[in-house]
Amino acid sequence: MTLSDEIEHVTAYLQIEKARFQESLQIDIQIPEHLATARLPAFSLQPMVENAIKHGTSQLLGIGKITIRAHQEDHLIVIEISDNAGLYHSQGASHQLGLGMRLVDKRIKLRYGDLYGVLVECQPDNYTKIKICLPLEKNMDNAA
Repeated sequence: MTLSDEIEHVTAYLQIEKARFQESLQIDIQIPEHLATARLPAFSLQPMVENAIKHGTSQLLGIGKITIRAHQEDHLIVIEISDNAGLYHSQGASHQLGLGMRLVDKRIKLRYGDLYGVLVECQPDNYTKIKICLPLEKNMDNAA
């Protein structure tokens, strides 16, 4: 599945969440055109976005912000899903990722190897950022 296809699925999901939260949820999606054809396992983004809303922005009294962006770092495609809540709490070394994130991480590692997968960065009460790292050279239909 391409990154563009994944963004379409996530956008449909976010429309439902926007109807639910109305003005309390802001969405920003930044995907460079040259990365739109990047390939990734199907339904890799939606569980991450769902987590960001369920465990992050929905807990805020103010406006929740979800940002989805992709960029290239050397031989990697990095897709970031971030929220402005900063409410992620790791559950110890063996359970640092929630179930949905662990399943996506496992699928990526099985497909591309242990150098790739899902990482979580959190600055409490400020933001949580989920990074999905994928190999560029194995991912582009027509590398630029």
